[in-house]
Amino acid sequence: MHVVNSNVPTAKFFAVRGIKEAVTASYAAIGLVNALALRDELFQLALANSRSFESFVLDSLCWVIAVITKRAWVDTPEEQRLAFTQTLCEDIVRHTTPCIGMITATYLIDEIAGGSKCSQFRLPWEFHYTCKTTFENVHMLHIFEAALKVIHRQLQRSAEMQHAPSGGSHTIAYERRSALHIADRVLNWAFTSSDESKVIAASFGHSKGRSGGGNTSKAGQRGSSRDSDNLDDGDGSGSAIFESEFRNRTPLFPRNWQSLLLSGEILTMFFSVYEATLSDQMHAYFSPGSTHLALQCLVQVSGIRGKDIFASADAKGSDELRAEFARVIMRNQLQMIRHVCSMDLVSEGSEDMVVATTQMIRRFIETQLEEPSSTVVANQRLHSLAFLVIGIPEAHEYFGEVSKFICMLLNSAAGILRSDMLQRVDDDFGDVDNYFVMQAFDELANAWSTVINQIREWEYLEEAAAGTNSGSNGDDKQVSNQSVLSSFTHFLVTTAYLIRSEYIQLRMLMCEDSVPSNSSRAETFSIDQGLLAKDYVVYEDQLQFFALLARLDLRTSLDRMYENLCSRCNALQEEFKSIESGTAGESYNQHTIDLLHEQTQWIVLMIGFTLCDSGTSERVLIPKPVLEYSAACSNTGQDLTVQCIMVLLKMLEFELVSPSSPLAAYGSPLLVETLFWALRRIAPVYFLLDRSDYREVSKSTITAFGSTGDGGNGSAIINGVLDLVKRTFDLWSAEEDVLQMCVSILLALGQRTAIAREITSSPQFTPLMQYFTSNIGQFPEAIHGSIIEALALLACHSSSADHERCFSDLKTLILRSFSQVVHSSDFMARHQDARLVNQLLGGLDMMDGLLSAANFRNMDAIFGLFFEVQPLFEQLLTVYGHGDEIPCEIIQVMESAARYLDVSSLPDDEHMLRFSHCFRTLLRKYQTSAVGRSTSQSDTDIESLSKITSLISAISYLVHNEMGFAPNEASPSIPKAVADDFGETEVFGLYCVHVTADSSQLLTPNVLRIHIQLISEMAQYRMPSLIRWLPTEIWAQIMDVLLAGIDHGIYDIGHRTYEAISRLGAYVKVAGIGNAPAELRDVFSRGFKQLLSKLLQALLFSPFDVELVEYAGTALVTLGLLDPSHLQTCFQDLFAQGDSAAFAERLSSTLTKFNSDLEASDAVRGLLKTVEPIPDPIDSAELRQPLFEFLVNTRAVLRIK
Repeated sequence: MHVVNSNVPTAKFFAVRGIKEAVTASYAAIGLVNALALRDELFQLALANSRSFESFVLDSLCWVIAVITKRAWVDTPEEQRLAFTQTLCEDIVRHTTPCIGMITATYLIDEIAGGSKCSQFRLPWEFHYTCKTTFENVHMLHIFEAALKVIHRQLQRSAEMQHAPSGGSHTIAYERRSALHIADRVLNWAFTSSDESKVIAASFGHSKGRSGGGNTSKAGQRGSSRDSDNLDDGDGSGSAIFESEFRNRTPLFPRNWQSLLLSGEILTMFFSVYEATLSDQMHAYFSPGSTHLALQCLVQVSGIRGKDIFASADAKGSDELRAEFARVIMRNQLQMIRHVCSMDLVSEGSEDMVVATTQMIRRFIETQLEEPSSTVVANQRLHSLAFLVIGIPEAHEYFGEVSKFICMLLNSAAGILRSDMLQRVDDDFGDVDNYFVMQAFDELANAWSTVINQIREWEYLEEAAAGTNSGSNGDDKQVSNQSVLSSFTHFLVTTAYLIRSEYIQLRMLMCEDSVPSNSSRAETFSIDQGLLAKDYVVYEDQLQFFALLARLDLRTSLDRMYENLCSRCNALQEEFKSIESGTAGESYNQHTIDLLHEQTQWIVLMIGFTLCDSGTSERVLIPKPVLEYSAACSNTGQDLTVQCIMVLLKMLEFELVSPSSPLAAYGSPLLVETLFWALRRIAPVYFLLDRSDYREVSKSTITAFGSTGDGGNGSAIINGVLDLVKRTFDLWSAEEDVLQMCVSILLALGQRTAIAREITSSPQFTPLMQYFTSNIGQFPEAIHGSIIEALALLACHSSSADHERCFSDLKTLILRSFSQVVHSSDFMARHQDARLVNQLLGGLDMMDGLLSAANFRNMDAIFGLFFEVQPLFEQLLTVYGHGDEIPCEIIQVMESAARYLDVSSLPDDEHMLRFSHCFRTLLRKYQTSAVGRSTSQSDTDIESLSKITSLISAISYLVHNEMGFAPNEASPSIPKAVADDFGETEVFGLYCVHVTADSSQLLTPNVLRIHIQLISEMAQYRMPSLIRWLPTEIWAQIMDVLLAGIDHGIYDIGHRTYEAISRLGAYVKVAGIGNAPAELRDVFSRGFKQLLSKLLQALLFSPFDVELVEYAGTALVTLGLLDPSHLQTCFQDLFAQGDSAAFAERLSSTLTKFNSDLEASDAVRGLLKTVEPIPDPIDSAELRQPLFEFLVNTRAVLRIK
């Protein structure tokens, strides 16, 4: 054999590789007996030459042994499999160096796991799946047990050889790392399941558009892996522990792993081996190092979960197993936490240890709290947290140490800000928030939030079920959920104070670091701030965690925040007074003021998150802890909820000095924006609150913010806010973000009926309205639309006369912005002037804002304005049609008109037809001007794509608007003549999309998503109109678009594509297109053949999102009904791929059964018997069982790796 005889290492290497290629390519000719004999000979060769072969040759040899073993695995009798596994295990336990059994076992696990590390065998998926199911619960268990024995013995040897020469310790480190490699792979193994849904998911692979990828480290062929049943896993997928919520879990181990994984000795050994690996860091050139692998194993064992692994003959035994496991983990994690906390947390080389420790704590806490207990105490199932506290003596100590760890991480981050490390951290990471210490804090903050939220959720459920549970006494009372969780809440309150204090201190120090101290840093600071998102967005998770902590003890937390807020407000006032009096140096004042502004901004953020939750989909109410605290206060002066809000208002009033004041230069737009952000969050919840929403509201809250009828001062507060908004526009007229936040407050207040009515009845509303309409040109164009929307929304709550006057003012403002430009005598000569263009863009934006505020009170008036501006829009499209900005804004206005204006509200058919004609006229003008435009780079930029998406959305909204609740075009909700006219407009809109955009733009993901949705909607509602009016060449393009949507990587695109194909196919099958032109019939015939071929190919061979299989299969069946002869041709092509009679026979039987299932399907028979002019597509749910059975069985034969 050349491997033995050659003296050239590379020749040996390629000879070994040649053996692998020969076996995988010619296995059928070689046969099982010869293949196994070759494998055994190679294994003995590796054992005999383990010290003479170069490492890369030996590595390759072990890999080939593993490849041959897998190739023969299915054919090999179980006795011979067990014999080879036993041989590997015996060699592993002998722990010779290098250990051939260890290296081969590592490669064998990789090969059988599948995924990117699996070799290409050119065999069906069924082969790989069978290998995995027969390997994981017996053979892998034995290998894992052997690796654990090696780790155990190496721990003993480490203790014996503490003073041994370095060579010995090097050997131990190498063997320990090799064993940890096996342990790491096993602890990350994705077990197969007999659950049908999981078998199907394994057959089709992972969700393509929803799974995240990304390796944190690529550690060679034996690096950390997290393989799955997906044989098409790319190189970058699945090795990071916290890639996504789905992957942030330890695998579900079967019950037969219980004796190993739940053994206290083995669990403790993993923690011990981690300590031992700390001495291996001198051998860190092994990548990844032993310490890293040990930490990854600890994270995994900390999250062991599932019913099977904790299964017992009775429920009590299961809880005992879980309690013993949790006790072992807690006890060992306690030692590890203390060790880490005794270190310098920010020292070089501590990152892996600190971050992994926080990860294993989070994994343990989150897993334990989601595992239900079976123990019943006081007629209640014991809460998961109560189960831990009662069943594990170390629980209080454990949670106490975790809370100290959180504080230490925050304290360490603060220490960086006070040390010489700050400059290096800023240079390397941007700021301390991006340093690993804060990442570790985020891990523990998530874990601690889970604990608090679990208790809060239990409290809410208990309150909802009040009176249904009988009380308990005696011994039961001492261990009830109520007693345990109440006691634990007191502990959380104590720790919350410490964590909050550390966090506030850290944020105040970070403010000192962020405020520039010299001109050069000031320039950098300015640039960086412009590139960053808002603090309330970037740090939302941390601030929500802070709010959770604060609500545990609102009295103490609000007292601290109120004190901090007031002290800085007073300090700012003193600084401003010193500036006015000229008693302090300018540079000193500016730096101090900047720091106070920055710190105040953070305190305002904390108050905003504490006093109110964010909410987008439902009405936000005052949080229950705030209500309870406020109700316990005897008067308004003691209610710090009220006092904090009042200080925010006073702070705004103080900051918003007169523009002519010399103090205006010292104000902070960032602080003003943050104050308005807090009011935007608080005002709709607290101002003029509806008492019926709450069981009890404190007198102080009612007095401060309630309505006049309730004896409250809410009206005056709201008037004060309106005055602050106006003053902000006066002072910060060029600060777009600040002004946008002011407008967002008006929009939020306008959505509360009681507040909106109070505003419109206020004597300040009319002057405010006049102020905006008179000075809107002085504000940034980007907020013009939002201003108009806010004013229109508020005006809808005024009296009829006031509403007409307000709308007239807004209408005049919008029309004037167009007429001043378009009707000027020199318009054509100056139409490219930037000022004129900006004025037109502002007018279009205002029109868009007005449309966004459409409701039943102003709908008719807005329709009238739309009819009035339509000729102006035509003129603008004629003049500016070859550009991007003006046409894009006009299309945006048309989209809003189709979206917000209700066609059914128009008084008669004439008005409905007029709206349709206006829409179609604008589309024609846009199409005429756009078709002749020369192609340029701008055609693929964001603006052009935005124009296309707006156009598609406009047509889609028009379809929904006009169809209303009608099922389809054959049963319109409006008169047929009007419906037909709208159908012509909508079809022309689809035509317009295709003739004004090129194919590359239409295939851009964002455009493709909504474009296919439009095609699907048109197929559902407008098929007769599409056949009647849409040109043949556009149908050809639509077929190409649908073809691109098949097997697309984005879930939404695939889903909508299959729906569109099903709807289109159902119509053609039932209604037919026999009266259509021959050219159109040919397009449909060719298109359906191409769609059928590609769809069948994707379903049978590609990794496919299992959630899409039902929709794609329905489309496949529909296409098969349209062209059964082509489907049979595709099946014949499948038969031709086989090289054996068994293959053809199995595939034929699968196809025959599938055809018979379809013939018997009520869904298919129902479609074929349909007589409706526009049929519904086949019900995919009824096809699920035969479809999945056919696809899984067929893919098992055809899908090759």
